[in-house]
Amino acid sequence: MILKLKDYKAKEWLENLLLNNFQGGNMKYVSFLVCLIIFFISTDFAKSAPPEKPPKKWPCDQVYNPKLNLSAIWQGPEIEQSLKQWWKHDDVIEYVNILSDPVLTEEEGVIIIEKFAKKYTYFGFLKKSEQKEMLVNLFAGLYQKAKDRRSRQYVGIIKFVERQESLRKAIGDSSKLIRKYRKEKVNLKNKKFVDANAQLEWNTRVFDQRTRLTEYVCEEPVFNTQRLGYQARKILSYIN
Repeated sequence: MILKLKDYKAKEWLENLLLNNFQGGNMKYVSFLVCLIIFFISTDFAKSAPPEKPPKKWPCDQVYNPKLNLSAIWQGPEIEQSLKQWWKHDDVIEYVNILSDPVLTEEEGVIIIEKFAKKYTYFGFLKKSEQKEMLVNLFAGLYQKAKDRRSRQYVGIIKFVERQESLRKAIGDSSKLIRKYRKEKVNLKNKKFVDANAQLEWNTRVFDQRTRLTEYVCEEPVFNTQRLGYQARKILSYIN
């Protein structure tokens, strides 16, 4: 089944799946599911870039910086031309997609880069003339992917916060409604009282658990930068 997740119920299903894994202590899939939530939340706003200035309610300890700083990560050759042509090479596309997997470990990523570099050698140790160019193309593709991902992540975080604010308002509205019913001495078994109370409990549960997830959501751009950092260092080890 392919989830486009533009349908609200599909998004709600994914969010509940993440909350259940988080509540049960199953952290194996939390990072992956956080990536999915950020990606699919931001997919609805794919054409919009994150604002230059931080929103009033930025939830992360990290400084708001939606742009990826190339000079802080890459000390190799200029990649301006490579950014225009990396996608013309099937090998580069294949390896960029593999290395962009958010659940890939650093050890696995290093081995994959070694394998890519070895493809452009004679007998595994004599460099072919095109190796440097192909490695720069590889980094250019990884940088473009990471840059786009960071933008989506920031949009996703902002939408995540807006969803929290919506839940906060819904909790407040439900609380007022319940107080009103109590003041009117509505029977506790009355359907409208039961429904209002159930809605309040559900929204409060989701709000509290999403609050606990905020740290993981905020760490995704950090992991994204760290991933590109080790990839850059490994690629540079073949170029320098």
